[in-house]
Amino acid sequence: MTIKRIIFAALFVLAPLSTASAAQYVVAEARGIGIAVGSVIDPAKPLDLKQGQHLVLISDSGQTIKLDGPYHKAPAAEHGVQLAAALGGLVTEGKARTSEIGTTRGAAPRAPLPQAWVIDASAPGNACLMQNRSPVLWRPVANEAADVVIMPTDRSWRAETHWPKGASSLKLKDDLGVHGDASYFISVNGSESAIAIASVPAVLDTDKMRAAWLIQKGCDRQAQALLRSTQ
Repeated sequence: MTIKRIIFAALFVLAPLSTASAAQYVVAEARGIGIAVGSVIDPAKPLDLKQGQHLVLISDSGQTIKLDGPYHKAPAAEHGVQLAAALGGLVTEGKARTSEIGTTRGAAPRAPLPQAWVIDASAPGNACLMQNRSPVLWRPVANEAADVVIMPTDRSWRAETHWPKGASSLKLKDDLGVHGDASYFISVNGSESAIAIASVPAVLDTDKMRAAWLIQKGCDRQAQALLRSTQ
């Protein structure tokens, strides 16, 4: 076990959450069932999932609970993955990816994010954005001014803005049309990245819940930045 994994585990080891002590579960993923993502589930009430139906729930402690039908009872904590284990998995998966042939050839590791709620405009992949919050772009190197072009993946419209020299972050104006649950091409001085932005519901009222949501949505670096800020 690496020192990094030991530190994360020591900081975020959580006792299993019983349904008696839980205030709420929030739906992070739903397939084949009429429950909206972001809905609040009472952990004391039974769920009725039929064959082929799937739910992912986030508990108050940051536990991720995955349920598949047939399932006919209150959501049980024993089906869940604790936040510390999920973080340990991020480190393991990251090492596995960097050890694969061709994955790191000519590529430098990505810099840690300075804070959780920024979108790395220099790297393709997943990003997460809090509901009711304006997007903030970030770049690891800010030694020159940059022209920024943003387009949806169907390239049906185009928005342009300017990134000043020396500024590592850039708050986007609401009229640029960038929001959660959508994918975009973001070009910085001609270098284009495809970024899928997932919304983070405001109902997630603890950093542990938000971190678990970020991990579930593939926003690993944002989750690590969020948990660093709570130390």
